[in-house]
Amino acid sequence: MARLALLLALFLAAAPVVAQERVPPLDLRMQEGDGSVRLILGEVLESPGVRQSLESGLPVRMGIVVELWRDRVLDALEGRHEWRATVLMDPLSNRYLVETGDGVSGDFASLAGARAFLQGRLQVPLAPERGGRFYYLARLEVETLSLSDLEELRRWLQGDLGPAVEGREEVRGAVGRGLRRLLVRALGLPVQRYQTRTATFDH
Repeated sequence: MARLALLLALFLAAAPVVAQERVPPLDLRMQEGDGSVRLILGEVLESPGVRQSLESGLPVRMGIVVELWRDRVLDALEGRHEWRATVLMDPLSNRYLVETGDGVSGDFASLAGARAFLQGRLQVPLAPERGGRFYYLARLEVETLSLSDLEELRRWLQGDLGPAVEGREEVRGAVGRGLRRLLVRALGLPVQRYQTRTATFDH
């Protein structure tokens, strides 16, 4: 009985350690040599809220911003990279449809497969181009819009906004993303935000 109690105590003591070793929602890992960084996407899609949204047929949008900062008295932004993706569950096939901002798409039987695909597309083309002290900062936003909200926003952009920026796709995209963010905040739609940064390093 004493041995069983000891084993149980050891198991309970080890449990928090195992939990701490789980990959965070967003992580940055420095690469040796050139000062570049690798971004690791955790189990964000598998979180209960996101999973429930997908199973309800709602699209989930992910937006990541990675910044390279020069560490000074007044820190200076040296580089910035944005990355976007959308995940949607097909109700007929029960497969997850994934599309990245650069138009690459795929469908997967599991959220783990979808996340692995997204991880493979996560390239951060940033690195210091001069000597100094630097650090990386990354932010992730995961948001859910209902299908009716998306359709209403699409019509609004095409009807009221379209003529004003006709022929200028980069302006349309930037303004559209800004209006979408305002709509998300106004409607109180669920948004999950994560942030991480590296330690300061010399280059």
